[in-house]
Amino acid sequence: MSEFERLLGAMRERVDALVDATLERIAKRFPDWAAESVFGLHQVRAYARAAILTELRDFGRDALPLACPEPAAIAARAVARTGELEVFANAYRSLQATLWEAWFELVEDASLEPAERRELLRHGSDFFFRYADLLGDFVTKVYREELARLHADAAHRRFNAVKALLEGDPISLTGLDFDLGRHHLGLIAWGPEGERAARELASALARPILVVTPIPTTHWAWISGTRRLEAAERRLLASFGPPAGAGLAVGLDEFGEQGFRATHRQAQRVRLLAPPTEPSLTLYSDVAVEALATENAVEARNFVARELGEIDEETNTARRIRETLTAYFAAEHNAASAAAGLGIHQQTVANRLRAAEEMLGHSIGSRRVELELALRLRAALTRPADS
Repeated sequence: MSEFERLLGAMRERVDALVDATLERIAKRFPDWAAESVFGLHQVRAYARAAILTELRDFGRDALPLACPEPAAIAARAVARTGELEVFANAYRSLQATLWEAWFELVEDASLEPAERRELLRHGSDFFFRYADLLGDFVTKVYREELARLHADAAHRRFNAVKALLEGDPISLTGLDFDLGRHHLGLIAWGPEGERAARELASALARPILVVTPIPTTHWAWISGTRRLEAAERRLLASFGPPAGAGLAVGLDEFGEQGFRATHRQAQRVRLLAPPTEPSLTLYSDVAVEALATENAVEARNFVARELGEIDEETNTARRIRETLTAYFAAEHNAASAAAGLGIHQQTVANRLRAAEEMLGHSIGSRRVELELALRLRAALTRPADS
């Protein structure tokens, strides 16, 4: 095996880390992109992973593509539907920078003769930069072709009108027969049965619904009415069971034009916190603390690390203590109830609580609010990426 093949193999083994690094670069320039994007994190991760693997395959062949690689073409068509061109362009710049830096680091860390090192760096630099230029041309062509195709699409015009309203243009809804002067319940629905789930919920609440579909697997919806949801309707909402293959993220009941935007943004925040399994229903009212506290994900992670200390570690001991503390707080500080919920002896709970205080360096009660919030935020921030 040549040194080039060995290093390329190491790049392929790091593909998940390369995806993470690419997403981190995007987030630095667009801090709120994940909460405001049409795309779920799992979709963006899948696009990035496929693009990286395709490029590394071509790198191994030392062959530039003759047409737009399919992962890039799929992403370009999706972005043409949503208008997120700036983030998309930055994503590809970020991906190329990540690949080049990873290659540079691998070559620099290898024990190579100076001439071989220079040749490998030259080869990588030449390929990655030529690939980026060529890909930019391909993606632009696909993007423009998709825009032209969508121009006559009535459903796409409807989505654009709603998107413009969300961005501050109320005139955009002219001709859509939609009354902003109502109470609105915003939803994000996804999965093969997502739209069906949203419409079934609207039917159960006996209210009209507006649905637009930015991309085939994601739907934005607003269930609207002339009055606020009453207690019985809120109970119906909380107990609603979406069909298999559907996920629902639901905002709060808000009024008017500003409420139309606010409830949609709440639903977007909820989607980031929704479980990865389907069917699922996640209400903003149930995760409002996490949604607000994770507006700045970097600060939220720093808060978790500071408050939990050693309990934040990925060890069996730390995991058991986190589970015990979470159950203890849920049981309103009743150790017997926490033990019953965990299926362990009450004395085991007491022992774990003492261990927690030793690891924290203070009593649980002295920073109860901060500790409980840190545990909730940790669970939200470490949820699987395909959520």
